Amino acid sequence: MGTGNRSGVVGGALFGGDVPLVREQGALGRRLAIVRTYYRIGSSFPYASDRQEMAHGSTLLVSLDTVPGRGPSYASIVAGRYDGPIRAFLSQVERAAVRYRLGAIYICFEHEANAPQHSRLGPPSEFIQAWDHVHQLAASAHLNWNTGGRLHWVWILMAEAFRAEPWAASVGPPSAYWPGKNEVDIVSADGYNAGDCRQARPGSNLVAGGTQVSSPSLLFGGVVAFARAQGGLPVFIAEWGTVPYTSPEVQPAYIGQMRSYVTSNHEIAAALYWNGHGQGNGCNYILDSHPASLSALAFMGHSAGMQGRVVSAP
Repeated sequence: MGTGNRSGVVGGALFGGDVPLVREQGALGRRLAIVRTYYRIGSSFPYASDRQEMAHGSTLLVSLDTVPGRGPSYASIVAGRYDGPIRAFLSQVERAAVRYRLGAIYICFEHEANAPQHSRLGPPSEFIQAWDHVHQLAASAHLNWNTGGRLHWVWILMAEAFRAEPWAASVGPPSAYWPGKNEVDIVSADGYNAGDCRQARPGSNLVAGGTQVSSPSLLFGGVVAFARAQGGLPVFIAEWGTVPYTSPEVQPAYIGQMRSYVTSNHEIAAALYWNGHGQGNGCNYILDSHPASLSALAFMGHSAGMQGRVVSAP
């Protein structure tokens, strides 16, 4: 793989989603090129579902996370107390890439590190030190794409921070969490057209009224700008989704806006729909019972700009 292709992607953006979206591949009329999956420090890789998708040629975007209040702190990771399980996990990911002949698997340490609850793991400066440490474990074992392996590192924050929403001021700007382009291959964010669903009763399913949406450029324009400022790094939209509306045309129209946005911003190398329900709120992004929205997502998946593929490793 050439040293100039930090994303490992050619031919457009990768069309992807989370594991629950896999069950809708028939309705989408194609396989997901990349699947979002989540692990905790101490886990073994891969899950059976991930093994199945890799066997069919899909790559993965893997989170390796700790748990605020229950998992290791950033300081304990920096101190090397979890080197064994972390190194074992990263090696398992590399072996899977080789076994399933995937040119790359994408990995993130502690996605959404700027979420307020993650402050219990340590300050942003310690997050950077922990990222450095985990990345170095992979580099020392020659697992990274530019040191002989197939791992590409994706730095994922919540998209709100890139547009300086009020709550984000309490956790710091994106630059406070930035490990540097020597250790990040791809800049990424999770962002949603959520309406007021985060204030809704936990477990409920908010259906938004009216037609107002958070445009893709509002959600992700700051992410693209940040990546450009780092010398033109590629961008992944690691999670995106939209709530339904009382007017049935709004949700599929929004998916069409995302298709146009992703395919017109060529630095975006992947976009993954999150087909799930938010935790502790009324955010229901599941498309299974919305055929018009699934059809819009299928149209996105078949568009010329979403035919990206991962190039083969040498």
